[in-house]
Amino acid sequence: KAKHGDCNAPQRQGQLGRWVNHQRSAYMTDSLAQDRVDQLNNIGFEWVLREVAPKVPWETRFDELVQYKAKRGHSNVPRSQGQLGTWVCTQRSAYTAGSLAQDRVDRLEGIGFRWAKKATKGKTGPSVPWEIRFDELIQHKANHGDFNVPLSQ
Repeated sequence: KAKHGDCNAPQRQGQLGRWVNHQRSAYMTDSLAQDRVDQLNNIGFEWVLREVAPKVPWETRFDELVQYKAKRGHSNVPRSQGQLGTWVCTQRSAYTAGSLAQDRVDRLEGIGFRWAKKATKGKTGPSVPWEIRFDELIQHKANHGDFNVPLSQ
């Protein structure tokens, strides 16, 4: 932030950029733990970079997913399937990042939700703990003055 004046880390800046995007996604779906929201707020993190659609409660999307599964027999909603598809992708991302609240993990697993759609080729390395990425984000801000982390980083 000191160097660039903000905390906007673009996804194209690698692992940290993707992590920042996951934090924003988890926040927008109310699935980021409050202590993590507080930590990010304390460093001046910007949650919204552009205008977004109105926030829909997590429960509403969960109910839509239950209905989707009842109709189709599975919960693998394609991301291209509108807002529900985006929400499902966000839940998977938050889970992978370790930022999805346990009660939500339990609710999703309770309906047979699968965290991985299928095996993916060329997936990046092992998951890194949230605290380590947070520390990297603070270091990036100190070095560059913003939270605009390229996906390649």
